[in-house]
Amino acid sequence: MSNLRIKLKYKSFEIELEGDQETVKNEFHDIKQNGLGNIVNGVDMSENYYIEANEEKDTKKLPSVETVDFEEKDALPALREIVLKQLPSSETEWILIYAFYSTSYATKSFNLNDIISMYESTKRLTASHRSNLSNNIKSLFRKGYLAAQNEDDYLVSEDGVNHAREILNRTHSITSRSNSSKKKPNVKIPAEKKRNKKSTSKKADSLEVIDDLNLRPQGEESIFDFFQKYEVKSLADKIILTITYLQDVLQIEKISINHIYTALYILKERIPASFKQVVINVKNRKKFIKYDTLDDIQLTTIGSNRVRIDITK
Repeated sequence: MSNLRIKLKYKSFEIELEGDQETVKNEFHDIKQNGLGNIVNGVDMSENYYIEANEEKDTKKLPSVETVDFEEKDALPALREIVLKQLPSSETEWILIYAFYSTSYATKSFNLNDIISMYESTKRLTASHRSNLSNNIKSLFRKGYLAAQNEDDYLVSEDGVNHAREILNRTHSITSRSNSSKKKPNVKIPAEKKRNKKSTSKKADSLEVIDDLNLRPQGEESIFDFFQKYEVKSLADKIILTITYLQDVLQIEKISINHIYTALYILKERIPASFKQVVINVKNRKKFIKYDTLDDIQLTTIGSNRVRIDITK
């Protein structure tokens, strides 16, 4: 019969097991699978590295005991703990966490079915969550937390990883009610200013996807194939390429900002929250486009030359 000794260390925590070989092995595996499961995830815990055997009759030994310091990044909470503590403060944050975990911490791509599976595993799937999934994914795109790998698969961006870790580092749930509970001074706003404020807010949220915009017309070149003919270098290039396609291939006479927004959305391009300002900059700084209103956007000669000469493959 042989004696075994196992020594594990995590930060200031240290544990050592010594005694009968079979008993120590059983305790070792129990700690590995239950007590330290999240901490040692992804770390080689095979006995060959961490066991020193002392044979009573044989002086030969296995490799000596090593002290292992486990990295803090591997000590992420389990999904069950996240659900119990309700760490995400909104449904978009829940989806970001689902994406983060379903991709093994942003190391691979995911699709909508992966998110639905995560909903089911945490028993949070409802009809409302399912119907709003696409809009919430779209919101994460606008915030820069997700990126498209292709038409069906997505990636968690670096900003998305940072925000996911911020959520996981919370110690309790954060709700939007906490700020609203503070009393605000009672300031009267003239009726005219109230109307202007509502009007401004409505305009800021006026970007919409045009449902009947067909970017894969039968017998014509699709916008996906059209983009492949150019070396796109910036969002400004994507905007003027979109205008060119809508104008030359689809023969749309008046191209609005919603046409451009819809095309980029279908192309699964990352669309910033300040998209209107980007379009304004393409007009005022780049001089690629011109318009009197955002319902009738046209290419300038400079913009047309860039498409025809500068970014053509």
